[in-house]
Amino acid sequence: MTGAVQHFSSSYAEARRKFLAAAGAAGGAIRHHLHPLKGPSGEELATDIARFGPANASRILGIGSGTHGVEGYCGSGVQTALISEGFAADVPDGTAILFIHAINPYGFAWDRRVNEDNVDLNRNFVDHSKPHPENPGYEELADAINPRDLSPETMAECRARMKAYAAAHGPRAMQHALSAGQYTHPKGVQFGGHAPVWSNRTLRAIIRAEMAAAERIAFVDIHSGLGARGGAEIICTEPETSGAYKRMVEWWGSSVRSTVGGGSISSDVPGSIPVCFADELKGREVTSCGLEFGTVPIAEVTVALQSDNWLHQNGGHENPKAAEIAKLIRDAFYVDADDWKEQVTDTSRWTCARALAGLTS
Repeated sequence: MTGAVQHFSSSYAEARRKFLAAAGAAGGAIRHHLHPLKGPSGEELATDIARFGPANASRILGIGSGTHGVEGYCGSGVQTALISEGFAADVPDGTAILFIHAINPYGFAWDRRVNEDNVDLNRNFVDHSKPHPENPGYEELADAINPRDLSPETMAECRARMKAYAAAHGPRAMQHALSAGQYTHPKGVQFGGHAPVWSNRTLRAIIRAEMAAAERIAFVDIHSGLGARGGAEIICTEPETSGAYKRMVEWWGSSVRSTVGGGSISSDVPGSIPVCFADELKGREVTSCGLEFGTVPIAEVTVALQSDNWLHQNGGHENPKAAEIAKLIRDAFYVDADDWKEQVTDTSRWTCARALAGLTS
């Protein structure tokens, strides 16, 4: 393999080895945040960081992977490629680059989008001391979103229910019902949790430890699963009137979309990672976005999520269908093809380079 392709992996363990080897060879300061659980072969799980640049840097570019577990196949490959290519070799004075690898290592290792608690991490950064956001569309469709079995008849019935809801309320309302998160069905798809989970607490600790001295912070969180194959969107969770949105457009142009205005491929999701950066870095200039890459049609992604959720309510990794469904969900969020890997790496490289230039201008 040549180019970026060689830096992508077929398992979490391989991805972690490649990332740590690349970071070590490039002279990064490496730190490990060990997860309490183990991977499928008993391997250690961790959120690892590699820092390039001074500890007291006033400007920091963070690049994250694996917020949604299985999406780490994409993000980890990009991170390792950038490090190996020397992206962080000549960091401008007063600036640091921080790679945060496998923010949700359990989901990455076990081929799940969610974490060990069935929590979608990108719905978990809400204030759990207050009433949780409501999602009435999800409540209406809960038994269709979470099918009782995976038979063709049941799945067809579920699709018909969701299609009827979309016809009555519009496709955006259907997307919101399905993907905007929910806090009432702990065993259901898109569960946001009832308390900060391990990855939430760990990411907050990393931000406090690594970014406390900075005045200007940018964070690019690499995601996959929404949009046309290989296409990219930079997702802003703030309104178009915000300083963060205006900076993003200045840096990245027309690829930026705000979830608040309804122009994004993503719904306006509560409790996503940008909330965490805003909470922990109050008073600083924070520009935090999701870099979303398309994989397969959304209908296939939906079936994969439904199947994965059903599996883990019916024996999980001991179920005879476990390997089949793990491949289904991996294929929904990771295109194991050379052209796709090169494309997402090229786009990520450009995105991160523009962010770095924007921070230091």
